[in-house]
Amino acid sequence: MVSLTTVLSLTLLSLSTLTFAATTPRPSCPECTDTPNNCDITAPCTSAFGQRLLCGCRPGFRATGVDPKDTTKQWRLNVPYHEHRVWVAPGVKCDTLCNWPYGAAACEEVPFLDQCVKFPPP
Repeated sequence: MVSLTTVLSLTLLSLSTLTFAATTPRPSCPECTDTPNNCDITAPCTSAFGQRLLCGCRPGFRATGVDPKDTTKQWRLNVPYHEHRVWVAPGVKCDTLCNWPYGAAACEEVPFLDQCVKFPPP
């Protein structure tokens, strides 16, 4: 038989876990402004599929001086025919050649961040 103390302890643990999960920041996709343009010259401010303005690296390039897995600075979008493109936060430079810069498998070291745009568009 389970004691009341055990039940209360498990309940408090569950609630604290839920609170932590709810307050843990989720990665976001910072938008750019086109007037004035706040993107680096290597990643112009572009309309991402008619939904948001994002700074886009040239195909085959990723953020310079940033860990490839840092989704606060760079990410890819899981959109057909654009999976190879890397998007970055405003002001981030895109002069680093991806590990594999060619074709649909380009820049796989940079993770997808799916909450940036909805595809197909709403």
